[in-house]
Amino acid sequence: MSAEDVLAAQGGEYAALVRWWARMRATNPVSYDPELGNWHVFRYADATRIIGDHETFSSDLRSSVRQPEQFAIVARGAFNGFDPPEHTKLRGLVRGALTPRLIAGLAPRIAEIADELLDALAGRDRIELVADLAYPLPLIVIAELLDIPLADRHRFRAWADALFFQGRGDEPVIVATEEMLLSVEPLIGEMNAYFLEHIRYRRGHPGHDLISKLVAVEENGFRLSDEEVLGVCGFLLVAGHITTTLVLGNAVHLLATRPEIAARLRADPGLVPDAVEEVLRFRGQLPATPRRTTREVTVGGARIPAGEVVLVWLASANRDERQFAAADRFDLRRTPNRHLGFGRGIHFCIGSSLARLEQHIALRAVLRRWPEFAVADGAVAEDARKAIGFRTLPLTVSWADRPLTAPRK
Repeated sequence: MSAEDVLAAQGGEYAALVRWWARMRATNPVSYDPELGNWHVFRYADATRIIGDHETFSSDLRSSVRQPEQFAIVARGAFNGFDPPEHTKLRGLVRGALTPRLIAGLAPRIAEIADELLDALAGRDRIELVADLAYPLPLIVIAELLDIPLADRHRFRAWADALFFQGRGDEPVIVATEEMLLSVEPLIGEMNAYFLEHIRYRRGHPGHDLISKLVAVEENGFRLSDEEVLGVCGFLLVAGHITTTLVLGNAVHLLATRPEIAARLRADPGLVPDAVEEVLRFRGQLPATPRRTTREVTVGGARIPAGEVVLVWLASANRDERQFAAADRFDLRRTPNRHLGFGRGIHFCIGSSLARLEQHIALRAVLRRWPEFAVADGAVAEDARKAIGFRTLPLTVSWADRPLTAPRK
């Protein structure tokens, strides 16, 4: 049974999307949806053109719906939803704090956290991957990076869900309505108050944490305001936590349903980075990203007026047969692998190096500790129209005779 068959047996949302993407790529690659009032784009070439052209296809959708007060506050630093020059200024400041050196220096601690989480599970023949590993690992990393109490982590998931899903529930809308935003506004207000307290404290009592770096960083005379730092914290909570959790769950699920690939990775751990890139292509966490046209434009032969919302199906583009040979096959040695799992252009995910580092370390730890693992009954998938991954992923596992720890450099 393929991975798609497994997911189909659990409800079929993701499997149905995969079939729909293939049909639309072949017959109607750029199409208007009168029910939702937006355009859909499915092919790789069109997707890369759109997300690489911020002048014609804007990422700023703030004018699409009136934002409640607390959403408007955190949105002041949500630079991934801005266009230049505002985007350029904020992203440059964040990049000045979240440096490659800082991220690379986290590797020993990430490995230690992964080992500690697995040690706590040792000997159990059934685990729940999301709650036991995929959720706490990136959460602990983010909490330590921001120097906020780990004891508060039970609050973070509700905040991250509120930011990511924005109260959409089961509604297949692209831009959340004001009513949807209001439904989670209390959670956003709680998150804002929490982080603003930490941010203001760090302005007067700087440390070595990322919040201290964000409030101190300066570029061309600009500094981040408290609300802009808050927006970055919210971004990290979502991008560094929810998305990493989803990708790690997808990676383990794919390996559990393809034990021959897991065996190859155990024999040659140097292939783990290639496996992570293929997971990001084959089943990345973000199904689609919206843009708004700033002028009339023709895409794939379709004329799209100015002011229209265009939904770019990144997950469909990553399975486009015109770009990837045997696109529906998980290929450990796929090269080149220019997937769109982290986007493209000026909005390429600023936290991608941290996400990749966490995936590499966690997968190596899992493969060392578990000679065999399989998907058990009871897995619950996310709504694949909004996020691709699992909310719960029970596994049956066997353990190595003696714990194997990663070599420390």
